[in-house]
Amino acid sequence: MVTSLRCLTALARGGSRRLLGVGLLLSAIGCGQGGEALAGPGLPGGLPEAPGVTGGVEILNNRGFVVGYAGHRGAPVWVVYQARPIGERRHLDRPRFEADPRVRRPIQYRDFTDTGFDRGHLAPNYLISNLHGPAAQRQSFLMTNIVLQRPRLNQLVWQRLEEIEVDHLARRWDELNVTVGPVFDADRTWTDSGVDVPDAFYRIWLDRTADGLRALALLVPQHVRGDERLDQFLITVDEIEAKTGLDFFAGLPDAIEKRLEARPADLSAWGLASLACFPARYANNWQGKDGIRLKFDRCSD
Repeated sequence: MVTSLRCLTALARGGSRRLLGVGLLLSAIGCGQGGEALAGPGLPGGLPEAPGVTGGVEILNNRGFVVGYAGHRGAPVWVVYQARPIGERRHLDRPRFEADPRVRRPIQYRDFTDTGFDRGHLAPNYLISNLHGPAAQRQSFLMTNIVLQRPRLNQLVWQRLEEIEVDHLARRWDELNVTVGPVFDADRTWTDSGVDVPDAFYRIWLDRTADGLRALALLVPQHVRGDERLDQFLITVDEIEAKTGLDFFAGLPDAIEKRLEARPADLSAWGLASLACFPARYANNWQGKDGIRLKFDRCSD
């Protein structure tokens, strides 16, 4: 089934609808509040399905990205967007974090205060604001796009992956589809305000080449130093599905889906091996902090 995205209007009146196991082929990634579809070749295989997510997932359409939100966790479980090269870069002032009125249980800015965690973006502020403008940037600061991330993860490893994505990978290919989200284990930890604390975060890059589709998947734990080799986080899509209860690329033919998900990516084809020690923009803020000296010149073991 191929459903044109008019902000998923027919399926998501008012901006969201609880969906469980719906595989939609996107003809556009992201929507405006008025329901217009944004240009884009779409996500092969459709939005992630959620057969193993208790309580289902609410689909939230935004300019430049789509969120799958699990209200019982107070957190998104996946975010989908497309990374493209940024032309003339612009700096937009950071808006305030805001509760998202579209969901039944809006998480507030203060719900992350004094938790020891950063407010981490899934759809990245820099990319979304530069590609889609101020309205999209404000939507990226809705708390439905924000997760609890430990500072070293958010400011070092996660930031490195975001920067590689926009400055390197997106420049090499015209269509880099990105799916990101948290992983929760069975030993669940909650903040005092009732937000589920993730144990790790996944990132899946999907690229269309002349020979077909290829995917690269990473899983990064909450506890990191920040200077680890990025290729040490390599994992298969199948392993992420087992840990999250999600089903990625379900709309693809079975043979293609199995090939994409069952084996780790070829690092040489992606060029990630040469970027494994890519330094963090905010490394100087952390240099020597807590007695740890970051070593991006050769990466830590």
